[in-house]
Amino acid sequence: MNWIPDRLQTFGDEIAFIDHYGTVTYRQFLEKVNHWLNRFRTLEIKPGQVVALVGDCSPESAALLVALMLNGNTALPLATETRHQHSKWLQLSGAAAVIKIASGGKLWNGSIFDAVATHALIDELGTTGAAGLILFTSGTSGESKGAVLSAPALLERVRTLDAGQLKPRRSLVFLKLDHIGGINTLFSILFNGGTAISIGDRSPRSVCAAIARHRVELLPTTPTFLNMLLISGIYRDFDLSSLRVVTYGTEPMPASTLAGINKAFPAVSFKQTYGLTELGIFSTRSKRSNSGWMKIGGDGVETRIVAGTLHIRTPAAMLGYLNAPSPFDAGGWYNTGDRVEIDGDYIRVLGRESEIINVGGEKVYPAEVESAIQEMDNVEEVLVSGKASAVTGQIVIARVVLKQPEDRGALTKRLVAHCRGRLEPFKIPRLVTVHSESFIGNRLKKTRNVIDAWDKKRSEKRA
Repeated sequence: MNWIPDRLQTFGDEIAFIDHYGTVTYRQFLEKVNHWLNRFRTLEIKPGQVVALVGDCSPESAALLVALMLNGNTALPLATETRHQHSKWLQLSGAAAVIKIASGGKLWNGSIFDAVATHALIDELGTTGAAGLILFTSGTSGESKGAVLSAPALLERVRTLDAGQLKPRRSLVFLKLDHIGGINTLFSILFNGGTAISIGDRSPRSVCAAIARHRVELLPTTPTFLNMLLISGIYRDFDLSSLRVVTYGTEPMPASTLAGINKAFPAVSFKQTYGLTELGIFSTRSKRSNSGWMKIGGDGVETRIVAGTLHIRTPAAMLGYLNAPSPFDAGGWYNTGDRVEIDGDYIRVLGRESEIINVGGEKVYPAEVESAIQEMDNVEEVLVSGKASAVTGQIVIARVVLKQPEDRGALTKRLVAHCRGRLEPFKIPRLVTVHSESFIGNRLKKTRNVIDAWDKKRSEKRA
């Protein structure tokens, strides 16, 4: 991976990072990388070992991540919000060390472990001398799985860029380093010679303030955050005229949110991204700024639709899971589980196959129903799911978080009336419940398995 320092060195005194501690040039960033490489020798961190990195994206944590790759290690980025799972994940990965970067990257502390048994996938990376990356899936719809990826394969798309293809931008680092989208954002910025704007607080007000203060041009984010931004109306309080592109992914985009955000920011180009922890992030092209249709591609990327579900084969695919069987078929194809519609070369993601609600043989996609309900006044968040029914197999349930208290009976009547004419009758929720707890996880997307946790709590209380 010798191309990495060579690429970074070409950007010299251009600004690589801005955070609340100041600015860091590419020259200074490379000094931080070399500092970590020297420190590895003192700490006796050897190539091939798994090293966990705990902390938000900062110049220091980014330099540590790059140094681990140059040293031939497998990096395990962890977020502080998932600390309750760290012990289990460290054991699964066979981590030899944990390095924690404190807020602002000014301090650090580490733990060096005795030699531990490694996983066969980590050994496979070690035999080739390749650096690796372990990312645990969000567990939005089940147990988190540890995906082992080859760093050279993951970075091939940015490695092959020539000078004429570089697109340096001032970009906000929104998604965290334990997420494939956060990793992709960071590397896309650094290896394009852009500037990474790092913030600790990802609330709509803080994001808008950072965009205005640092003249951010690119905001990579989630549909859930964009909906939060619209509901808050805070964007009206800031000068966001520098913003040129907003990319969004990690979950289906509700049509109501896409229409609303395009109306609020008519001069901004909105682009849908697509990627998975298991496969990396792909090159995409949206049909239009206000369209949910997109093309997926890139060098070596192949797609096919099997019974309405998207399958992908790519050279950047993970080696496998630490704690689950391989999901690839004999031909190397991965079933994404995403149900899609096709329009020529374009596809539109309807939702996860596992989340489809079957009402008397008719398919209901939660995202479509949620999109309609999000248009309503006083609705802050909505999560739609299915509930078993002896008559129709399942019925549609809407769980709602309100801005202001409202009688549930009145809300139900209002919601049903709103959905008539927008949705087919079988898609209209038959049950509406009001919740005070948010459905949004630490990755700022809806966490659908929260429903199972709530139902379990209720069952335990009744028992």
